Amino acid sequence: MKLSNLLKKELRELLTPQAIFSMLFSCILLIVMGNVMGGAMDEALNNSSVNIAVLDNSDFTAEMINKLPEYGADPTVVSLQSDDYTSEMKRLDIKSLVIIPEGFGDMIVNGSEAAGVDCVSIVSGGGLTSSMQNMSASSLTSSITSYVRDYIETQKMGMTDSEKKLLGDPVVTVEYTTANGRTVQVSADMLMGVLMSQSMIAPFAVFFLIIMASQMIMTAISTEKIDKTLETLMSAPVSRLTVLSAKMISAVIVALLNAGAMIIGFAFYMQGMMGGAAGELEADAAVNTAGITSGAEAMASLGLTLGIGDILIFGVDLFLTIAIGLSISLILGAMATDTKSVQTLVMPIMMATMIPFFVTMFADVNSMSPVFKIIMYIIPFTHTYTAMNNLMFGQTALVVGGLVYQAVFFAVCMYLAVKMFTSDLLFTMNFSADSGKKKTLFKAGTK
Repeated sequence: MKLSNLLKKELRELLTPQAIFSMLFSCILLIVMGNVMGGAMDEALNNSSVNIAVLDNSDFTAEMINKLPEYGADPTVVSLQSDDYTSEMKRLDIKSLVIIPEGFGDMIVNGSEAAGVDCVSIVSGGGLTSSMQNMSASSLTSSITSYVRDYIETQKMGMTDSEKKLLGDPVVTVEYTTANGRTVQVSADMLMGVLMSQSMIAPFAVFFLIIMASQMIMTAISTEKIDKTLETLMSAPVSRLTVLSAKMISAVIVALLNAGAMIIGFAFYMQGMMGGAAGELEADAAVNTAGITSGAEAMASLGLTLGIGDILIFGVDLFLTIAIGLSISLILGAMATDTKSVQTLVMPIMMATMIPFFVTMFADVNSMSPVFKIIMYIIPFTHTYTAMNNLMFGQTALVVGGLVYQAVFFAVCMYLAVKMFTSDLLFTMNFSADSGKKKTLFKAGTK
């Protein structure tokens, strides 16, 4: 029995119709959820036009309402029948309302104090779509403030356009960011946003890849032990190392398919969730960063890109991470006796992948104290999560050191797995909460 035949057998057992359905269902579910959430956000954006009630009859207020579109707001004017704003908003079926009180115009034209407006919002939930109503109301009040400021500066203070511009922006901030010994004119916040978006995909893929591969190979071994087919397979005229290799390769292939489906679904989920809001966000970003180097150009100028050699190093790192996860799964899978024990035994691998995943998402491991840094890098999966950022920032020695550590860790795990598969420990080891009870009952029955 050759390796190819064993590999086909393992793939047939892992790629069951149920497994394929689960894979496709996860991908489609993410896509559908993204489109549903994107539709909800688009609807919230379309319906978030704020309303304004004008209780002031001055010429100034009438002129301001006509000029508001020039200041970025186009509110819907509504009429109120009472002073109970909440009831009136329910009657008008609106969620937010800005009220221009009586005497507003006279206060601006003749007064020396700030005039006030009332802003009323009805909160019906805690989601993102609900908060967009309040954002629209804030945008309208900002437009009113801009118009009033422009009127005071021009009409009451007689300022020129250049003087108004100087008063509005008395200090111009030019941001520079330094990395890898280079300096570029770019906002550090924008650069960090690009780095975060790029460095999230790899850890996300690695996390699901390890969990899926470990779960599958442990389940496959425990199932064969339960069905008594593992003894037959091990007694076949083929080396146990070949059997072990077939199981590992098949688990990697199926795990890659599952991870690919997850990543595709996640990408469509993010794209669908943004919906029409993405265009507006990009437009805002273009306005805010006019004249400043873009994030992609800044990363290239700062050397924060991966070359061919870096990609190859990351590929080796990823391979070692998957191999370590599978070798540990082989050891733990030999202890499994049923599905319940597999769910219990997969917890150590899940915790070992989950802890560095969340830590690297919110913190820089290299900036931690030496004790915590050592603890994090003892976990072999941490090296893969941090490899991309370390390569970008020129910390190649740290990545290479991690590769050496992962290779030694994998060699030890594989040595233990091979020893287990080439001995009777594969059949005698078990992890079951009922095993001790069964032995006790058996002995009691023989007395």
